Amino acid sequence: MIRGLYTSAMGMIVQEKRQENVSQNLANIETPSFKQQELIAAATHRMNVLNRANDPAGRRLSAIGSMHFGASVDDLYTDFGQGLLKETNKPLDFAIEGQGFFTVLLPNGSQAYTRDGSFRLNQNGELVTSDGHPVLDINGQTILLGTDQVTADMNGTIQTPDNRSYILGIVTFEELQQLQRIGDNLYVIEGAAPQAADAYAIRQGFIEASNVNPLEQLVKLIEITRSFESNQRAIQAMDETLGKAVNEVGKL
Repeated sequence: MIRGLYTSAMGMIVQEKRQENVSQNLANIETPSFKQQELIAAATHRMNVLNRANDPAGRRLSAIGSMHFGASVDDLYTDFGQGLLKETNKPLDFAIEGQGFFTVLLPNGSQAYTRDGSFRLNQNGELVTSDGHPVLDINGQTILLGTDQVTADMNGTIQTPDNRSYILGIVTFEELQQLQRIGDNLYVIEGAAPQAADAYAIRQGFIEASNVNPLEQLVKLIEITRSFESNQRAIQAMDETLGKAVNEVGKL
């Protein structure tokens, strides 16, 4: 009975975490290039079940299997699937069609990666993200455009009116799930080097929309609510049973 209370309580905690994750996905439906995440739960607290029927003293116990007592959050999976491309007709908006990430420079000098190509120029004429992080070219250098009157081909080569050209640094990784979200639609990775992407096309005047499916997320919310309520009712039932048992024992 006590194990049942523990199992149901852990189930409620998992559903609460799932609800937080779904809420975050829904809150970022309009965030350019946002990638939805899925919380993965796994059974926990495995315990062997031993046969004591023929040996009450416990000298010759035989294993008859195992069981788990509850679930816990195991991992967070990011869906890097392609979002829809939305036309903006802005010359500094770029969308990646296919695999790959833009490379940007962080204030500490390290690199981060993003799919969000809604860029602008800073006061120095450099191409930066909407949050002001410099965008890097294929050589890891900042891109000094000086003007937004530029053209770009599908390989990511940006051409200025005075015939200067820069190639956007588009990279990818073998294991995308190793990328860690740090906010501002940016990702970092440890222990893995970026590789030059090749299966992509750059679309100037477009941005990639979020890949969150609102209908799918709302269905998940309903499922989570029902699962939470089921665990809640199980706890209430076990609590009532324990209360009756205590009262009956107290009468003896």
